[in-house]
This record gives sequence, structure tokens and C-alpha cells, in this order.
Amino acid sequence: MINDFFISSRDTDTHRVCGACDELLPNEEFYRDGKDNYGKTRYRRDCKSCYKTIRLHEARFKERKMMKT
Repeated sequence: MINDFFISSRDTDTHRVCGACDELLPNEEFYRDGKDNYGKTRYRRDCKSCYKTIRLHEARFKERKMMKT
């Protein structure tokens, strides 16, 4: 399954590794991303802090792009 490629060997039931900053953080530092086939809560791969930073960067990029056209 493709999701197996994104699971870090350091992930546990209570902590996971952020895919962007590579820090081991508690699950509370990640946004929920639905549930898997077994009913277990899934979490985004990037932590809340990295997610916000990336979204802000994307919004600024789109804004600059719209100004040029």
C-alpha cells in the first residue's frame, strides 16, 4: 500500500515524525485526516506549525501570481 512508504520507523501510537521538519512530536501537534479502514484516526504527515507555514507561503505565491496577470 502506498501509505506504507510515508510511515516513519520512529512513529508510535502517541507520537509521529513530521514529514516537513523531521521532528518527533505528539499526535496533538498534527491535524486529523480522517480514519483508516480499521477506524483508527489518521493524522496529516506535516505538523500544525509546518502546515500553517506551507499554506501561508502558498497563499502569498498565489497572491503575487494574481497581481502579475
